[in-house]
Amino acid sequence: MQQTLEDFYKVIRAAGINVSPSDTIETSRTVALVGYSDRSILKNAFQVSLAKSETDQDLVAECFEQFFSFDTFSAANDPHSDNTAAGNDEADDQQPLKSEQNEAPEAQSQLAKMLMEGDTASLATEMKKAAREVGLTDIWFFTQKSLYAQKIMQKMGLRDLQNDIAAMGNGDCPSSIAQAGELRNAKDYLAESVKDFVEQQLSMYGRNATRNLREDHLKSSKLSNIEQRDFHVMHDLVRKMAKRLSTQYSKKKKQDKRGQLDFRKTLRRNVAYDGVMFETYWKTKYIDKPRLLVMCDISGSVQAYARFLLLFLHSLNDVMQRIDSYVFTGNLIPVKDIFDKYPVEQAIDKIMADHGMGGSDYGTTLLDLDDQCMDNIDNKTTVLILGDARNNFLAPRTEVMQTLHLRAKRVIWLNPEPTTFWNAGDSVMYKYKPYCHMAKTCNTLDHLERMLDDLLKAATSGT
Repeated sequence: MQQTLEDFYKVIRAAGINVSPSDTIETSRTVALVGYSDRSILKNAFQVSLAKSETDQDLVAECFEQFFSFDTFSAANDPHSDNTAAGNDEADDQQPLKSEQNEAPEAQSQLAKMLMEGDTASLATEMKKAAREVGLTDIWFFTQKSLYAQKIMQKMGLRDLQNDIAAMGNGDCPSSIAQAGELRNAKDYLAESVKDFVEQQLSMYGRNATRNLREDHLKSSKLSNIEQRDFHVMHDLVRKMAKRLSTQYSKKKKQDKRGQLDFRKTLRRNVAYDGVMFETYWKTKYIDKPRLLVMCDISGSVQAYARFLLLFLHSLNDVMQRIDSYVFTGNLIPVKDIFDKYPVEQAIDKIMADHGMGGSDYGTTLLDLDDQCMDNIDNKTTVLILGDARNNFLAPRTEVMQTLHLRAKRVIWLNPEPTTFWNAGDSVMYKYKPYCHMAKTCNTLDHLERMLDDLLKAATSGT
């Protein structure tokens, strides 16, 4: 039964519900307590243990009904059942494997015997056993249906069944030949039933496969190549990533009875006990939320990258002490007030419409930074710059970058171009790089997530 539960958890995950190993352990214990006799109670137990919201509860219920109600070999699906309204005279002739059984040669294979006896319960059991052996729970795409159906048939004993049919059909006995035909019809019925079963499993285990494949493709695609029609998917991906990072890094570090012992505090608190350490105290690291100053180039060449970086950063408000956002093509423009006034996505659209496009002038931008912000930058401030550093052959003003490097906690530069382009054409990235604590190529959503993960990890570790 544990394997069945594991398969069900896989269905739940395929439906898009986040189920952790601890959730599955707790659910398995709950199921063991409530038992399997009452279907309604069992379904409620799954909903309570696995669902995180009302929407999840509905999804769990839907998955439960689909997973635990398979009836491929029901009478309604059996082509040999008598489904006609008023006594069909040919019903007996349509029961494929029960006519003249005494005169026909006996089938040798177990599968043929189950088909001849109409043992649907055993057939269903064998089919599910074969499905597990061939790994049907790993099915993702509709193009795999025929492959898995054939594998299941082979596991159930298709080769031996075909040998039985051939042996019966090669004789001179009319009843043997007739029974071979009936067994052949039963084989076709079994094949259809297996196909139905595989299709149902695909609907459970592969329900989000296409979406997941598309999301994986978008996450690894260059942001400048993302089409407008995919923006809503990208925004959803950004929110999911931001939520994960926020959950991971917003937890406050608490004092625990492990780690490094605080000897001074322990000895001081145990003076009353003549130095016997009845009460121990452990060192606790206090974590400051990072203070971030963001500068995004929104000229035509890098505007798409700025959009998703700003969206990502402003979805992390829970783990940032403060985010001061600026955009530029030439002059540095503060946009924090716009983010305070409008929802994040609407604010980004407004910023791009009002200030986007134009040619870059990084020298002017850095002079504005020196004039407007340098006095407020200290050793608790991380400066994050997004841009391709293509300066249109204007003065780069590297002296400002040098001052910034000395004052800020960290200077991080994200460049959409590969490093081989950093010293090509009008790029001055090679001049700015020595004054950056970190300079990396960043042109996909995966790159953004890894960079922000590193940034938050460094902040919470105190480095």
